[in-house]
Amino acid sequence: MVGVAASVDSKSIVILGHGLTVEKEVELSAGIFVSPAIPKLDLDATVSGCRHFSDYAAAIQGSEIATFAVRVEHDDGGKILATKAWNTLWLFHLLSAACRAPCFSLYSVCDGHKPMFSAANPSPFVRPLPDMHAATSAEIEWARRYSARFDELIGVPEFSAAMRCYGNAQLLPEHDVRIMLLWSGIEGLLSVDAELSRRLALNAAIMFDGSPKEKADYFDKVKKAYAVRSRAVHGGGLKKPKLEEGYRTAGSILIGLIAKCVELGRVPTPSELDRLALSAIMS
Repeated sequence: MVGVAASVDSKSIVILGHGLTVEKEVELSAGIFVSPAIPKLDLDATVSGCRHFSDYAAAIQGSEIATFAVRVEHDDGGKILATKAWNTLWLFHLLSAACRAPCFSLYSVCDGHKPMFSAANPSPFVRPLPDMHAATSAEIEWARRYSARFDELIGVPEFSAAMRCYGNAQLLPEHDVRIMLLWSGIEGLLSVDAELSRRLALNAAIMFDGSPKEKADYFDKVKKAYAVRSRAVHGGGLKKPKLEEGYRTAGSILIGLIAKCVELGRVPTPSELDRLALSAIMS
């Protein structure tokens, strides 16, 4: 069970995260900070401050793999603070888009007379990522600059579904299942029928920033990656290295599309992509 709790006298909540490292604390928006500071876990306080066993398990495991934190502050504290922190859980998707790398929340803890701990990840047993991404100042600034546009896009079903596909895929044990979920997010975001691989690759290339040659190369890359997806879906007997490569490529494509939508402030419609493709052909 995912949740965020705050006691009556709490003024801040720290949400521990995994996947990124940051050099210094930065305020991303009013009262929300990304920080390298990871609070030390007090076992006695954790036992008394957990409402459910899942909260305790998340805190114990999360304290071992946390690599950064997001701190949420509000002077009114209590329920208002907890609501603000709950909405801040989306911020981990924004940071993934900014860094083009996966990261996710682990657990939260509030300050106050009695700290309260809550599981902030839907998976009861989180698998650590193989690599940590060192977030640059430019990437953190990107997240700060586009946070308002990102908040608006959360309400767009295609966008929020794509974000969940990207985030949840990182928690799955099998690479073939990860590939299927990532491509589900890509197909939904581009509004393309799953079998039209050429159309999907073309739309992805249109949204890709680069020269005509770079776009053409990206088009080929997406088509090849989609072929791996098709074999994974239909039980093509792919070996582990190929599946791992397919997972990394699909993740890179999806998070790149998500980031582009954030920069645009909207999800392009199929008709808009059609017009762009037609104009490129006729130019």
